[in-house]
Amino acid sequence: MEVATPSPCDTIFAKPISPQPAPRELTPPAPAREDEDDAVFVMNDTQSLIIQLLRKHGSMTRDQLSRRLGLSPMGTSKPLSALSRAGMVTLGQKAQSGPGRPSKSVKLSTDRCFSLGITVKHLEVELAIVNLQSQVIDFQRLPFSFAGGITDFAPIYSLALRMVKALPRRTLFAAGLSFSGDFEFDTEHILKTNDFSSPGQADQFRRQLAKKLGTPVTLIHDTEAWLMAERWCNPSLPPNPTLLHVGDRLGFSLMIDGHLCRGTPLWSRWLGRIQVPFSQEKAAGFLPGALAGTADVFSWIDRLHHYHYGERPYDSPEGERREITQLYQRWKDGDSTVQKLVQGGAHDLAVVIRNVCLLLPFQRVICTGWIPEIRALIIDEIRRTLQEIQTAHRQPVSDSIPIVSESVLGDQTEAAGSALWAIDRTLELKMSRRGWKNSSPKSRAAAE
Repeated sequence: MEVATPSPCDTIFAKPISPQPAPRELTPPAPAREDEDDAVFVMNDTQSLIIQLLRKHGSMTRDQLSRRLGLSPMGTSKPLSALSRAGMVTLGQKAQSGPGRPSKSVKLSTDRCFSLGITVKHLEVELAIVNLQSQVIDFQRLPFSFAGGITDFAPIYSLALRMVKALPRRTLFAAGLSFSGDFEFDTEHILKTNDFSSPGQADQFRRQLAKKLGTPVTLIHDTEAWLMAERWCNPSLPPNPTLLHVGDRLGFSLMIDGHLCRGTPLWSRWLGRIQVPFSQEKAAGFLPGALAGTADVFSWIDRLHHYHYGERPYDSPEGERREITQLYQRWKDGDSTVQKLVQGGAHDLAVVIRNVCLLLPFQRVICTGWIPEIRALIIDEIRRTLQEIQTAHRQPVSDSIPIVSESVLGDQTEAAGSALWAIDRTLELKMSRRGWKNSSPKSRAAAE
């Protein structure tokens, strides 16, 4: 049998046959994550600023946003579309009476990003969840004491996580913690606490809470939390209000043009050091006639025991709470000695508030603490004293007299204010970390 011999051409042009790869196994697509829709949307500078503008002004048109941002309508459209796809804003049509195309309106969604606020008090913890429209979605109160240096905070963590899991999309944007005490405003290093056993315990609670929630926890003083709640939740206030808050321990806070005024950690106790005209009442560590000697709720208790303010031996927190309860009961029973102390303190506080209002054009003075009957007395006394400005000047100055009232949210105020501060702080940090602070003056002005 004759075997065919390959030709030279066949040898030259023949291609080596590569081995065929084994058939690849088809992998089914990965199932969609259940929490894919719940992922937190990461905003850029422009989007963060859009959120803040909508929080301040409510519904705005695209043209209004463009002017405030200093961008063209096309430059505003892209970040708005991303926010809309993320479910953080809703886009709609605004009716237009004149000719031309109607301008699209933009407003914040109510079911996308949320913030948790926690307030630590003497014998309880309050928790609130708010949305980007500054609406309180949930509020809970938990009896709890940090006394004795305990390190088991499981009941608080459990309640906080239940509240977060109950949210429509479980998207926690920020978290805030408020308490009575002192901390460095820049570093948030805790220096002193009144309702925790120690600064170390407060710091441990904060770090563990951040780990449980998966988001940083920002700090705010409890007196400042009242202003944050008023600033964002009172519809009668302008977008950038100037406010004054004062409480029963004479802790106070200021907000000027929508910004908290934060000095040293002792700043919140400055009000009690102001001297009252025609008063020589002594107080330990204060000049004669200091407001703390007559208007602090504990000055009333000290004087009932025949001590000057601050000279009475310190009692336990439980003992102090018991004495305050007894003081208020004596007021309700019509005790003339207690009524005289309270009325004198209310007048001295009103005089100091009046003088402070002569320096700064406050739009509202918020009074918190005390029992409702004494709080109403103090509010009325401040109003009456403020009216003396108009009488003394012999001309109408009603526009410069602030409204004096309780907080708009009542018992929910501190926890809600902590949550709202956390939103502010988170948006501010997002912009500053990306260099927004160094942008053009026109862009910076849009944030105001």
